[in-house]
Amino acid sequence: MMLVAEHDVAVLIDEIWMTTLGLATQRIEPGQAPLPTSAETFDGIINITGDWQATVALQIPKVLAAHVAAVMFHLEPGTAPTTEDMQDAIGELTNMLGGNIKALLSGECHLSLPAVVEGRGYTVRVPSSSPQVSRSASVERLAPEPASDVGLICGCSVAAPLFTCTAYGVGKGAGSVLSAG
Repeated sequence: MMLVAEHDVAVLIDEIWMTTLGLATQRIEPGQAPLPTSAETFDGIINITGDWQATVALQIPKVLAAHVAAVMFHLEPGTAPTTEDMQDAIGELTNMLGGNIKALLSGECHLSLPAVVEGRGYTVRVPSSSPQVSRSASVERLAPEPASDVGLICGCSVAAPLFTCTAYGVGKGAGSVLSAG
């Protein structure tokens, strides 16, 4: 049975964030600094179906989602990203991550379109599954850009914005990260 290791997911996260956004990530130990439940977050969710069954969820606080959108879409200084910009950016990161995890799997698999949820104080649950790989990470301090609404949104004294990526296994084979269907 093929497994997707946490290390492989960590490498994918590091590479995607660095090549796409120029942001280095640093692993946060489980339980060390969870995302605050009162913070507004964006969750990107994508499903892998076929020979393997999984759901990949990427949870990012709004302050980091704003920075990600500004960088990804090359917004002009002083231009704050819209909610749609942030949703599109998180959807794209989720799609890249899901596609790269899918590429690690043998057999025929399909990737759904990403869905993005925004809010605060909610939970994400994939029925009949359990989190198999979860990696929390932080990015370098987001320095405010001079005279920029984006900088004010993104920089607001956040020393190390956190985000979490979780892969839920929903197939057969308890104990595997992603299990053959």
